[in-house]
Amino acid sequence: MPICPKYGIMADILILVFPTVGEELSLLNLLTQYVITLVVVSVVDFVTSDMAHRLLHRRLQQYERDTLFGGELKGTTVAILKSAVIWIIIKLLHPFIYTLVRLIPLWISQIVGLVLLALLAADMISVIYAGEVIKRREMRAGKKTGRKSGKGQKRTAEAMTQAVSSEEKLGNRLCDAIWKRLEKAYPGMEERDDIRSGKYVFAKGLCLNKLLWIFIIWAFVGDLFETVFVWATTGVWMSRTSVIYGTFSIVWGFGAVIITVVTQRLAGKEDRYVFLAGTLLWGVYEYTCSVISEVVFGRTFWDYSDMMFNIGGRTNLLFCLFGGLLSVMWVKTLYPMISGLIEKMPPALGVVVTWGVIVVMIADLLLSGAVLSRYVNRLEGQEAQNVLEEFIDENYSDEFVESIWPNMQVPGSGEPVWQQGGTE
Repeated sequence: MPICPKYGIMADILILVFPTVGEELSLLNLLTQYVITLVVVSVVDFVTSDMAHRLLHRRLQQYERDTLFGGELKGTTVAILKSAVIWIIIKLLHPFIYTLVRLIPLWISQIVGLVLLALLAADMISVIYAGEVIKRREMRAGKKTGRKSGKGQKRTAEAMTQAVSSEEKLGNRLCDAIWKRLEKAYPGMEERDDIRSGKYVFAKGLCLNKLLWIFIIWAFVGDLFETVFVWATTGVWMSRTSVIYGTFSIVWGFGAVIITVVTQRLAGKEDRYVFLAGTLLWGVYEYTCSVISEVVFGRTFWDYSDMMFNIGGRTNLLFCLFGGLLSVMWVKTLYPMISGLIEKMPPALGVVVTWGVIVVMIADLLLSGAVLSRYVNRLEGQEAQNVLEEFIDENYSDEFVESIWPNMQVPGSGEPVWQQGGTE
């Protein structure tokens, strides 16, 4: 399909965030919106380029260089100009596009949206499948020729032909058609230099398995840190978890993943570059998380309005600087150590435990979202509509929900649950 999903992701994030900054045409608001755009565009560019690299086992193009975090003057200039264009386009075109979509009957727009979403999902799955098939072919061909795959090393035509002929199926013909389209779209596509046919190492490099464990580790550490910090500053032992079961802060977990992926290219540079990137990343990330929680659940889980140099109460300069400092510590010291420990995990055990953690965490997140959503509906006087909502009402009372998330509040109320005579 003639679709580039990363621009849709950028637009969705910015369209959600912009109204919370303010619509006044003041210099401060315009500058704030542009800085947010610059960071969001760079992060999405960087992450999607890295995902394509890992899923297709090819470098389509060096998109991550043309970001705020690429570490090159030319790339930073490209990112600044590109972000300015995207910012202008969203400010000028989005109101017209939004109006046109609203003119379409709701049931038609929903059907069209679902069909396009299904086609996009099928398109992406087929491309990922093609990447895996090509990888297996190259590994088999490498064994036949007695070579290890590496940058600049090409497979012989005979070995590749034998690898393909061993499984002449519809899937292979589909894979070939998809791969030809990719090669036509990205003529400069380079083979990854880390496809090895030797001994398997669990979570080698910056892969999905390693990112999952980074998420879990920092979600746990972040929850403990916030709990101790709140106790030290307020004298209140307050739950800071994001889920019903377990002590995990989803904000810290995802934040660690994003910072890890984006700042790895800066690992060899001076600390100030990592500090600046981490400061900007954490500020925009924390602000965006606050907006998303308000849009989805109608509640916010932190408010910094009483702190100096805050932006809408959603983030503040002190915590942004703390994020920058933590980024330097993580990239320069902690990540290499933790990465090495993860890779020492026995491969079979690592795979089993990883998938077990994935299943448990997804179930915990879905249940937590359902419980919080039902809590909000109960406060609005809505009766249970199905068996699931009845189950939640019976097992997760308002008091229980408020004990899990005591700091949540209606946006702008300034009265978190724990200050209303709740948890202390």
